[in-house]
Amino acid sequence: MRQPGPAPLVSTVRERCRVCFTCVRECPAKAIRIVDGQAEVIPERCIACGNCVRVCSQGAKVVLDAVPAVQALLAGPAPVAALVAPSFPAEFPDIDDRQLVGTLRALGFARVFEVAYGADLVAARYARLLAEQPARRFIATTCPAVVAYVERYHPELTGALAPVVSPLSAAAAAVRRRHGPNLRLVFVGPCIAKKGETADAAGGRDIDAALTFRELRDW
Repeated sequence: MRQPGPAPLVSTVRERCRVCFTCVRECPAKAIRIVDGQAEVIPERCIACGNCVRVCSQGAKVVLDAVPAVQALLAGPAPVAALVAPSFPAEFPDIDDRQLVGTLRALGFARVFEVAYGADLVAARYARLLAEQPARRFIATTCPAVVAYVERYHPELTGALAPVVSPLSAAAAAVRRRHGPNLRLVFVGPCIAKKGETADAAGGRDIDAALTFRELRDW
């Protein structure tokens, strides 16, 4: 999974880091090291699972901000659509779906879609895959952090990765097929690893940018 440009998906705010080693202990990819008395994320090892962001009590771990890039897309000539993760009711319990759609439209998005449609497409493909090969065991490829972990740290298991795209990629492909190739697409959801998926030419070629729910709230 490639990084979007030179900036890592997760980085450390050195002024906030107290070198408590929590992030070092909790990182499943061993992608954090101590350099000059500060915790530092190793981009080439990071799978963008977000665990270090969750466990850091100092708020020293920050996620690559996609808001400026999305604002640039919205200011451009092409229409931009938002693909919203189906977990949005858990993030925004104080508003209903119509209010969320209205908010996104007010920000400049021309269309709003729910990624749950892509999940339906992917679920049907998994059902067919398991029916055709009932004796095999697969590792689901719905989560880009899991896929990155397997590819980097357990390459012997890559053959077990299901040959099925993620729900986001499935939804994006369906939207582009319906509304044309000129539509720009932005994912909105809870997952940091989706930022890596958008930069992956193989898995996220249909997505132009990814916003976390937190970024949307701050915006």
